[in-house]
Amino acid sequence: MSTQKQFWLRSACRAAILMLCASPVLAQEDNSPRSAVVPSPMGIHTWFIIVAFGAILAWCISYSLQLQRDSLERMKSREGLLLRKKKFMEDLAKLESQRDAGAISEQQFKRQYVNTRLRLAKVLELLEQNQDAAEDH
Repeated sequence: MSTQKQFWLRSACRAAILMLCASPVLAQEDNSPRSAVVPSPMGIHTWFIIVAFGAILAWCISYSLQLQRDSLERMKSREGLLLRKKKFMEDLAKLESQRDAGAISEQQFKRQYVNTRLRLAKVLELLEQNQDAAEDH
């Protein structure tokens, strides 16, 4: 069989299959009985779950924002600054003991020591500002 005849035969078969598949769709009557549309008995339940989940999510977001705000206030308060000062002093002592024990390289010691000293200086400066502000009031 030639290629052109095969093409026409395949096209004819596809057209016949298309007509056979489309005929039941086209044969439906408009007067035929249809299924009744019944509202879902779980519809209100679904909306309740969505609203409840949204409320819980909104509460979680507001709670985490409140915790962050409290954390920032605590960091700037005098007690928070004193705790940070104590922590930085302990970190400096720990670095010294690690250097003496040989557990840390000299280069790493210098880098961490300088960073910790800078943070301690910033905390001490903030403590001094808080003390000056308290004396002014």
